[in-house]
Amino acid sequence: MEFLLYLYPQSQEIYQMVARAIRVVENAPVCRKHDIYGWFSPSNRTLAICTTRIMSREKAAHYVNETLLHESVHLAQICKNRALLPLGIAPSQIQLSARRKQDVEKAVKIVGPSIRQIENEAFWLEDKPNEVKYILKKYCL
Repeated sequence: MEFLLYLYPQSQEIYQMVARAIRVVENAPVCRKHDIYGWFSPSNRTLAICTTRIMSREKAAHYVNETLLHESVHLAQICKNRALLPLGIAPSQIQLSARRKQDVEKAVKIVGPSIRQIENEAFWLEDKPNEVKYILKKYCL
């Protein structure tokens, strides 16, 4: 898988953790269906990285790593709750940039308003590899 070449050391550790729990694929059909960088399917227990779309951007390595961490948060949400539900991070604690707020709204358009807090948590944690490792260990391993 091409995206593995772009993972930072901490992201490589997270990938190893995730790959033990679920299937990780690259450029799944959902990547062509929606304008997305990644997708987590709880029903198929599959995490998809949309490498082709990410590689069309500048700072591709940055987005590959963010995407892996983001989708890994969704795995932790499933592990904790046995359903895709928020981890329970207080909304007042989550501070998102304007770009990430737009990304949350894009996800809401695809899936629906019930996903808003789930996505808020994932976008907030996607640049925090230590926290993502912690929640994966706590809830999944």
